[in-house]
Amino acid sequence: MKLPTKVQLIDVGPRDGLQNEKQPVSAEVKIGLVH
Repeated sequence: MKLPTKVQLIDVGPRDGLQNEKQPVSAEVKIGLVH
């Protein structure tokens, strides 16, 4: 099997993983995570 010589990683955004939190995450907290 021939494997690629390069890979591309893409970040899909700050929402990633937050949908698994038990309580909703406020916009203020989300903004703080990306700054």
